[in-house]
Amino acid sequence: MITSSNYVLTNVTIADGSGNPSVPDRWMHVKNGKIACIGDMSTPDYDRDADIFDFSGKYIMPGMVEAHVHMAGGRGDGTWGDTEILCEPDIVRAMRSVYEAQKLLKYGFTTVRDISVNSLYLKRVFNDNTFPGPKVIACGRGLARSGGHCDSPQFDLDYVKKHHFWAVIADGEDECRRAVRSQLREGADEIKFWATGGGNWGTDRITDTHYTFNEMKAICEEAHMIKGTLVCAHCETEETIRMAIEAGVDTIEHGEELTEELAEMMAEKGIVLVPTLFLIANWYDILADWYVDGEVPVLMRPDPFLQRDVGIKLNEEDGVIYKKRVLDSFNMAREKGVTIALGSDTVYEPAVEFGEMSLEEFKQLVDAGMTVPEAVKAATANGAVACAMERRVGMIKEGLEADYLVFDQDPNSSVDVIGSHDNLKEVVLNGKTVVENGNLIW
Repeated sequence: MITSSNYVLTNVTIADGSGNPSVPDRWMHVKNGKIACIGDMSTPDYDRDADIFDFSGKYIMPGMVEAHVHMAGGRGDGTWGDTEILCEPDIVRAMRSVYEAQKLLKYGFTTVRDISVNSLYLKRVFNDNTFPGPKVIACGRGLARSGGHCDSPQFDLDYVKKHHFWAVIADGEDECRRAVRSQLREGADEIKFWATGGGNWGTDRITDTHYTFNEMKAICEEAHMIKGTLVCAHCETEETIRMAIEAGVDTIEHGEELTEELAEMMAEKGIVLVPTLFLIANWYDILADWYVDGEVPVLMRPDPFLQRDVGIKLNEEDGVIYKKRVLDSFNMAREKGVTIALGSDTVYEPAVEFGEMSLEEFKQLVDAGMTVPEAVKAATANGAVACAMERRVGMIKEGLEADYLVFDQDPNSSVDVIGSHDNLKEVVLNGKTVVENGNLIW
């Protein structure tokens, strides 16, 4: 366990997050929470007055970046969508979100980009350094249209506007501008909006476009007026990806209908793709769990259904086609040089577990075609870019903050090293140990 503010790690192997192989026999000087210097053990000209820790047989890599989560503090299995979560008091959800953030930290995620109201306040309390928590990149509530994804139409609209945990309802250019300004007023680092539906309700199909181009452009213009603010867009169709790119977004979430042209546009403009691959590649399998023999729902959600959709059932062939499109889109992005960052879209437990789903996303990236070092880069350096944090975190590099993970095995060697939480020995944040063998250090 490291508590010193001035120390040197010697004989350490470094996986720096660049996508390159790990380099053995290195030393690293950490001072006042930052990486002061890195060198080779053949020339050990480090500060002899610093505390020395022999890291022979140990491997370090940057703390991971989780670029798409919702630390909303809800509890549910997903069957009823957001309904049961929205019934709970806001303060209960806020307190639970501290646990969610700390659980992500225990899994090695030292920086987290969150879309929920709680992110605006989690980042403040963790920055106090009174108890451990990751660096939180706050999006606050994302922008959704009335009746769109993350509206909850079983509730009165005024209630939704006041209490929804990860969405603010905004319609028309003027409302979109006001909503962006209100999130920035509360301290949002980035702005999120849902360009398409997300499959929660009958009025929320993933194939429908939810914002006009002018609305998207207004969102991007308002956010970018505050320099350094990025905009992330939930896009699940070719049409909305194109609109969002032209409107000026900085990251595309999901993006499963990329074309060659769109991937080239993203690469040229430096737009990051956060594919949430584990979730969307397996989406039809997840939906099938709600059905018996593909016919009768186990529990019918109280949807405001559309008559034209009545009788439409899950089709195994459609699921196969959809999964192929998702994976083809992902690999096209890789081939065209699009920056790809890890994000799981974890929403609430017990439907999905914080930390565990993020590791599943890491493994899915490799299963879909990335090398392990490429997946490490997606989980570190690329994630930092998605969070506009590359000047602070994401690599083992001189001048960056000393957020790193300690392993007894090379994280670049096998997906199973990072993929199994038990292999993580220490999490170091700002140069000091905050997690040791799965336990938070206070």
